Amino acid sequence: MDAGKEKIKRMMSTGKPNQAINEFSAENGLDIPAAETIYDLLHSLGHTKWSVHEAVLKATVLSAENRIQRETLPPEQHTALLSQMKHYLAIPRLQHLPLMLLEKHPRLVPDDICQDILQTPELYQKCSVVVKRELWRRDRVLFNKYMMPLIDSYAKNNELLNMSQEICSSNVKAYSTRRRTHPALTQITSAIDADLQLYMQTLGMVRARFIETNNPMYGTLRLDLVMTMHENDVAEITKTDVCHGLAWSLDACIMKQVMDDRRVLELQKYFDGVDPENAPYGEIALILSSPYSRHILAQYILSILEDIAPNAEVSTRYSDLAWPSLVLRIGLLAHDLLLQEHPKIPGFDRSVTRKFFRSLIPFILAAQRHDRKIGSYEQHLLKGSVGKMAQLDRTGAFPAKDILYSKMSDLQPSAEDVSILVSSELARQVLYVFLLKRVAEFDIAMLNIWLPAISEAFKASLGVPSSAYDSTNTDSSQQPQIALDLRQNAFECDAFMLSLVLHIKDKKGLVTAVLNSAIQGLDLAGQGIKGANTDGVIAQAIESVPLLGLFDQQARVRHCAHEQVISFLIECTSILSAEYSNNSGMTDASSAQTQVVPVHNKESAVYFAFVLTEHAAAKYAVDPEHFDKLSKLYHKLAAVSPPQAFEYRVSGSNCPNASKFLKS
Repeated sequence: MDAGKEKIKRMMSTGKPNQAINEFSAENGLDIPAAETIYDLLHSLGHTKWSVHEAVLKATVLSAENRIQRETLPPEQHTALLSQMKHYLAIPRLQHLPLMLLEKHPRLVPDDICQDILQTPELYQKCSVVVKRELWRRDRVLFNKYMMPLIDSYAKNNELLNMSQEICSSNVKAYSTRRRTHPALTQITSAIDADLQLYMQTLGMVRARFIETNNPMYGTLRLDLVMTMHENDVAEITKTDVCHGLAWSLDACIMKQVMDDRRVLELQKYFDGVDPENAPYGEIALILSSPYSRHILAQYILSILEDIAPNAEVSTRYSDLAWPSLVLRIGLLAHDLLLQEHPKIPGFDRSVTRKFFRSLIPFILAAQRHDRKIGSYEQHLLKGSVGKMAQLDRTGAFPAKDILYSKMSDLQPSAEDVSILVSSELARQVLYVFLLKRVAEFDIAMLNIWLPAISEAFKASLGVPSSAYDSTNTDSSQQPQIALDLRQNAFECDAFMLSLVLHIKDKKGLVTAVLNSAIQGLDLAGQGIKGANTDGVIAQAIESVPLLGLFDQQARVRHCAHEQVISFLIECTSILSAEYSNNSGMTDASSAQTQVVPVHNKESAVYFAFVLTEHAAAKYAVDPEHFDKLSKLYHKLAAVSPPQAFEYRVSGSNCPNASKFLKS
């Protein structure tokens, strides 16, 4: 186009303008015998030559577009026509014509045209995905440049992250659908289509990112990629991917949240069919590193232990623990295995399978007795009543003191149990599942038994300096960096905290019981609320409720725990607001639950929530990348804070520490 402009300039400047115009018109005008007469007629009707040429060009281009779309030429004719149209790539208005032609036979893109496109970013952007796919096949760097942002977008998405951190979730099937319809994944799979070469390159990028970050979300992406290809029936890829059989059976277990005998047998056959000398253990481990994979395996191990417990002395199922423990261990060691040139299957962690799991059985038996006792009590309450099950909240059956303080003095983890827990993520994974199930059954006493060991294990597994936990720190700080080899531990610490709060929030009566236990230890008599020492209030609450102590410890070093504390406070404050308003605005079920366990002292509870909010804003860790999400939680907390709290209502004006999160 620029060359044409220069030619016209030269013609107009070196000769007579009128003569130049006539010559140019003769050379480039319509090649029709009566063209001049037609021009005169059109001119008399108010049409310029430019408008005539514009209309002819549009009609010609439209005709060319229709013909290109309609016809598929043999390769030889296609190549010849493409060669004739090549120069149109330099004309913005016409360059889409050769690009459309390229779509008809993308594998026949000539090298010279390929280079022209690659050297012209604007032209590359105008190419369809079909044409780009061929360019990517020839230029690995270009494909990486396109794919990496999408891969990272999936792995760093907050919604997908939170879903993957829910241990024992009942929403896994819906979560899988949301993951596999996420824009990042659909763009990735659309770019790959059924191209085996691009699929393998994508897997290489996912592996590289996992090695670089040790982020388990890349393991979930690996699982989703092969399962999406399975669901799209891309046979060439699924037949070639050595992990397809593993992913297929494992995904079925994840969807149903149970590992039945049939699926376990399928998985065992898959591993039996793997050649130990040439096994792709790195690739297998990447799929097993997905939180969804690890959590379902941990649940399966716990189910075996629950089956063993009633007949522990004579049970023959102890040997059944070995296989899932080994598979889970492979997933936990994924980062190490991918770093090895020839990865080998790891050995059994016998300290866990032979000692820790056996030590856990008495606790499982105690839990089973607890559930039978609660079940009998419920049946007694419901006997002769109609519709009470919908209203019953099991925390209403016991005072808060019994729920949160009760100890089983003769049943405590041994020093060896704690030592194994500190050193083994495998042991922690199974314990997390067990304790979350206990919380779901209102068995907070069991959680309290293990809280000291969990606190110690958290500290050891994160590798954070002890100074970060110092209660004398006066300011919140940026979340400490976690060493690369410990990031999976950090992920699971966050997952347990998030899941724990979700399980507690799911039981309104349990939230109220925790709140009552926190405030019943506060002695404000004589000095009044205004005279209380705020640090002392928090210290008393932590001493009264070990659960709050775990929250406080973790939130000092993990942004996720900070979020969970505020999320818990939102639930507490919502209950307080409802009580101040005679439960207005709550659902009938929620109202019934709150009535079973009322807040003992609303004023003290409001003050405690206010003080804990200020404490959190001042001393808990913040990840700058997720500041906005945390800020939204503080805003939500302020929105549900009851107006009757007056100066202890959470707001920007009342909360100097929290004000930084409450700025609009």
